[in-house]
Amino acid sequence: MSDSAVPMEAEGGRRRMPPEILPALGVLACTGLLIGLIKLVSPGTVLLAQVSAILVSAIFLAVASFGQGLAILLGGIDLSIGVVMGLGGMMISGLTNGSNDALIWAMPATLACCAGIGLVNGLGIALIGIPPFIMTLASATSFFGVGLGLTAGAAQAPVAPGLETLMSARGLGVPWPIWLLLGFAVIAIAFQNGSVTGRRLYALGSSPGAARVAGLPIGGLTVAAYGLSGLCAGLAGVLLAGYSSAATLTMGDPFLLPTIAAVVIGGARVTGGRGIYLGTLAGALFLSTLETLITVLSLSQGLRDLIQGVIIITALIAQNRPGANPG
Repeated sequence: MSDSAVPMEAEGGRRRMPPEILPALGVLACTGLLIGLIKLVSPGTVLLAQVSAILVSAIFLAVASFGQGLAILLGGIDLSIGVVMGLGGMMISGLTNGSNDALIWAMPATLACCAGIGLVNGLGIALIGIPPFIMTLASATSFFGVGLGLTAGAAQAPVAPGLETLMSARGLGVPWPIWLLLGFAVIAIAFQNGSVTGRRLYALGSSPGAARVAGLPIGGLTVAAYGLSGLCAGLAGVLLAGYSSAATLTMGDPFLLPTIAAVVIGGARVTGGRGIYLGTLAGALFLSTLETLITVLSLSQGLRDLIQGVIIITALIAQNRPGANPG
């Protein structure tokens, strides 16, 4: 079983922190440095307000990256996340049509459909044996076509005012999205690193052969992981629609590469079996802060993509250096 799932024992029986904690703390430290750099290049900004804005903008990436992290934990990948985010936003906007009355059924219906896309991915991977890269890419293309056919690519009606209020209101002086981010992080950490299912996912990602010998439900775990990925992508799309007050089919596309980057730079091993959500959350915060800095510097979209690519490659190189993955 992965070292992420249980505390490691040091000499003399003393516990020491899992090795994945160190990359997470390092990324958080780098995030702090980026915030300081933003203040340096834009001295007119209020630091507390800037941090609050970064946390609010990070919720979409942090939620979607949790699902991506589960897929990578199994040694796979989910390339349908961007499309599912767009579909989730389009569905909640179209079903509510600017009214709060439909929220009570539109929200579960939207999330169920998005989770269903994830389940389709998981079934294709687990039962048919289609490689995750191919399965999730094919499913993204197919469901994007379905969405395009139903909407003709047009932006949907404004979302329910209640959802817009949720993404703009404050509780105890703190924006509600920050409270939602904290709550989601607690649930995600408890599930991935504290539940029986989470420990089984680590075991499966670390050694599928050993998991099979141990009698773990490999197919069920795989389907569950990708189903949760679809659910999280849909939730991120719903929140993004509420934040933007409208939705488009392609609004989730810019988040696909960052979900992979957040997981990787947070210390997860792309071959599976290693990584914690705290690292993924740290990666999401880092990338959101970096995006803010790039915006302040008025860099082009091409440079943004280049920077993200370099970050991913650097993280992969760091993972593969001698001694980077003990145990």
